[in-house]
Amino acid sequence: MVTHRTGGRGGLMTQTVLSAVRRLLPRIAEAAATVDRDGAVDPAVIESLHTAGLFGMLRPKEFGGLEADPVEYLTVIRELSAACTSTGWLAGWLGVNTWHLSLFDARAQHDVWSSDPQPLVCESYAPTGRLERAGDGFRLSGRWSRCTGIRHASWLMAAAVLVGEDGAAQDFLVALVPSDDYRVDATWNSVGLRGIGADDVVVSGAMVPRYRTFGWVSGDQISTLAPLYRLPQPTMYIHTGTVPLLGAADCVRAALDPGRGDALGAVGMAGADIDLSVRQIERNLGDLMACARAAGSPDTELVLRSRRDQVLAAERAVEAIETFVAHSAGHDAGNAVVERVWRDVQTARTHVASNVEQVLELVGRHAFGMEVDDILW
Repeated sequence: MVTHRTGGRGGLMTQTVLSAVRRLLPRIAEAAATVDRDGAVDPAVIESLHTAGLFGMLRPKEFGGLEADPVEYLTVIRELSAACTSTGWLAGWLGVNTWHLSLFDARAQHDVWSSDPQPLVCESYAPTGRLERAGDGFRLSGRWSRCTGIRHASWLMAAAVLVGEDGAAQDFLVALVPSDDYRVDATWNSVGLRGIGADDVVVSGAMVPRYRTFGWVSGDQISTLAPLYRLPQPTMYIHTGTVPLLGAADCVRAALDPGRGDALGAVGMAGADIDLSVRQIERNLGDLMACARAAGSPDTELVLRSRRDQVLAAERAVEAIETFVAHSAGHDAGNAVVERVWRDVQTARTHVASNVEQVLELVGRHAFGMEVDDILW
């Protein structure tokens, strides 16, 4: 993914982050087999990514962040994923949660970024929690599964249903709680992405101030935010779920021998599909950011086009990997890498962001003038 060079100090600082991360990639790639075997990314690697500035890319400038262009952030995550898919997926989701935190009340952001020089936030959007009103705030209880990176995080953003005194659901909110308020249960034991530590989290009656909860951002609120935070809310999440697959395809392409001469055409076409996906994502994110900078809202056509190209990028990445493997001569070292990456991809593609059938059905409905009432996921 080509990094756009934005003007001013922010663009130069982002280039510095990318360069710093690239210097880490050989060590991260060398450790990938250990990550897979041990089921964990070394905390020292996360620390080095902190030092490189990765986790500040989507943080507001007010709190020392870069407010980087989305393409620049996703470039870093793709290259990390090419070195180690688990590390790229883990870092991608921990970093993108910073973007969501930037939509919270400023007091909540201050609580996180002023209490710890290098805080990380984990998030679960599955509404498996329960919020009840308690004084000026809420009481949160629940259990959340597959919380990527929870053992590296000091805060949790957990989706929950707000219930009234009669027990009826009244709203859907996301609550922010510190690590002292939750317990981690070691449950992650997947076939792939073994190092992401997506364990379960349990909260039992934690008190949550009202300002540490988040609902849907209204138009009035959006107008006060920096352009990066005016993007449609699923945008950063769905793309963060896709670029690790593109990185994995890059990894497999580099790991295998080119194979027979008569297979080079198929391999070349698969590589072209990956490049096409990258260009489409760059174009769409550029158009979405242009709308955000103009304080406008993207129309349905642009949102659906962005979602379509993103989900097809995930599909093409998997197909490209299949092609690379089928038409490669192979060698022992390459086969070991491919076997690991293949397992990672099978796990990653199950994420809701890669639900190609659901998305293409919405695209088809819109193309025929039918109502499209849910284009978020």
